[in-house]
Amino acid sequence: MSRRLQAVGMTCGLLVALVAALLIVTAAPASAHGLGGLTPTNYETQLQRVAPHVPGLDVEVVDLGTKVQLTNRTAHDVVVLGYDGEPYLRVGPRGVFENVRSPATYLNRSTTITGAPPKQADAKATPVWRRVGGGDTVRWHDHRAHFMGKDDPPEVARDPGRRRVVDNFEIPMRTNGEAVVAHGQIIYVPPPSPWPWVIGALVLAGIVFALARTASWRTVFAFTLALLTVTEIVHVIGLWGGSTATAGTKFVESAYSLGGILLAVVGLVWMWRKGVVAAVPLVLVATIFLFVAGGLADVTTLGNSQIPSTFSAAFARLLVTITLGLGAGLAAAAALRLRPPPPERAPVTS
Repeated sequence: MSRRLQAVGMTCGLLVALVAALLIVTAAPASAHGLGGLTPTNYETQLQRVAPHVPGLDVEVVDLGTKVQLTNRTAHDVVVLGYDGEPYLRVGPRGVFENVRSPATYLNRSTTITGAPPKQADAKATPVWRRVGGGDTVRWHDHRAHFMGKDDPPEVARDPGRRRVVDNFEIPMRTNGEAVVAHGQIIYVPPPSPWPWVIGALVLAGIVFALARTASWRTVFAFTLALLTVTEIVHVIGLWGGSTATAGTKFVESAYSLGGILLAVVGLVWMWRKGVVAAVPLVLVATIFLFVAGGLADVTTLGNSQIPSTFSAAFARLLVTITLGLGAGLAAAAALRLRPPPPERAPVTS
């Protein structure tokens, strides 16, 4: 290895350390790749019924119960009532409106209540409607429809292996002079054991590392990075399909993964054009990005029952497991390949 290539390897090694430190510090586990997003949970929100039935009025829970979605295709406005029975949201032929005097307008801006609403919020005041969008559909956080506790309820803590209803909720509405109520339940769903997935990731990492130490290591590097890239692409597709957030929000939430995918594609092209040896530093950087963003950041997917993905929970866990295993094995193998070979001995002359 030339001195220039050694310098490149050392520089990339330092870059990798800085990138890894940044990702680990900023990417909280299971937060959609470190920049916010839906978090796996063990609590399922189920909408039981809307009574009385109103043709053209559809209500459902989305985003793992953190949002309620209402679509009104009738000729009349539907008004959603807040926590004190005050008018909160209005959706109808003229679009979507929120009552700026409703406390719920401010309390529902995040999935957790962080403080009291402002002084102008008064449930007894005459509504002041502000148009917030067109169309006939509105989505909002509703603290009645998702589990709010930081810790499991006592009955769950005593018997965490049993499925049970932990709360019933109602969301009152009015339309055309008629009271309508959406009824639902919050259900604790026991999580699976994460250990089979963890063991699977460790075995996969060991296989990749062992194969990368053979004479066929170049092929192993190329195939593993390609498979890791495809796995993370599928993972991101599942996350995007499991969320109702805007495309811009999803893009930001998946920024680390998308960056890793881009680096991996560049690394594969570099392998093809310059050879695997020259691409090793880039392979290491791309692999660490994908390992952290698609594996570590979503590691709690392995031990929760409700997963934010359009795919099945088992397949979502499999994707994370593959990313952890391939990423760990390839990163370790690439890091070793950055070491310069022992110096050649000068020929002995007589």
